[in-house]
Amino acid sequence: MPGRSPKRPESTSDGWSPRTEASLWLGLGLLGVGVAWFAVRAVEIDRSLAAASGQLASAGPRDAPPPPAPAPDAGAEPHLALAWTVGAPGEPAEPLASVRRAAEELLARRLPHGLRRGAVIRAVAEAARAPKEPHVLALDVRAAGQPEARFYRLDDNATGRLVDEDGREPEPSPWQAPLATLRRTSPFNPKRMHPILHRVRPHEGTDYGAPSGTPVYAALEGSVSWVGPHGDHGNWVAILHDNGVETGYAHLSRFAAGLKRGDHVATHQLVGYVGSTGRSTGPHLHFSASRNGVYFDAETLLATRLRELPAAQRDAFRTEKGELDRELDDIRDLLPAASRPGGEDEPASPASDSVSQPRAAASGARRQRR
Repeated sequence: MPGRSPKRPESTSDGWSPRTEASLWLGLGLLGVGVAWFAVRAVEIDRSLAAASGQLASAGPRDAPPPPAPAPDAGAEPHLALAWTVGAPGEPAEPLASVRRAAEELLARRLPHGLRRGAVIRAVAEAARAPKEPHVLALDVRAAGQPEARFYRLDDNATGRLVDEDGREPEPSPWQAPLATLRRTSPFNPKRMHPILHRVRPHEGTDYGAPSGTPVYAALEGSVSWVGPHGDHGNWVAILHDNGVETGYAHLSRFAAGLKRGDHVATHQLVGYVGSTGRSTGPHLHFSASRNGVYFDAETLLATRLRELPAAQRDAFRTEKGELDRELDDIRDLLPAASRPGGEDEPASPASDSVSQPRAAASGARRQRR
């Protein structure tokens, strides 16, 4: 009707119109749907990224090289390798000096006439045991007038017996060397020219050079038949053995404390000390042997009889020998003794020691020994 104001839409109790309220609820609904969709997508993306990272980590770079293989000598035991001339002046520092002394002692017991002055020796030893307990594994010896010889000490040779290139080892003998190290300076010789008298006079024993005061031992058990001064022998000890052989130990500086005639001595019992008493040109031991008053070469008592290794040990020996031979061949050489003129008393070469640093065995990983 004329003059009447238009009719306003009805409002809700909170002042919003129904249309406005419907629009608000519709917007809130759409917002919720959007949030839920984004949450689901975020989870899916996160899972996809994690899976892709795992595949990349397991696959690694396409062109990456494979991890390095362990060195062939991993776990190998380091060795000491050295060469020297017997009698050369000077001595290397430890542990090489200990290895050298141990090697010379082993060879002095193994060689029929001990070590010759001027001989060239090459040795391989375990570095881990030197210097306190040097364990010599292989030796190469060359002396003037003698063929080259090689010896090997296997794991089961705890006694120090050396095996030769043919796989032979010494048989146990009742006779023992009178000195810890035998260095022969003059052999048994019925027609020797005496160095002091300058006329032919039989040399009825074997002379072993050693410093004054070096311990002297009984070669075999027996009864002391003489102890005291004895003419050219100087201070002399004689021992009569059950087999009828009498051994003598001459030029001693002094006797073992309390030793007297009639005493029973055991094998390798101390009887005196090296000296230069009597008719002597310097400190040494004159070692003699006689039977019924007739002297013979005392070194025949110490001669070594050889026996082959048991068949069960020969394959292992050949394998070990091959590896040790390669190490001996790698040692830098000195002037070959065989190229020098002269004999057993030839002066030593001025060259002393050729040494290589401790290294791993070159031919395969050598397993730890005892």
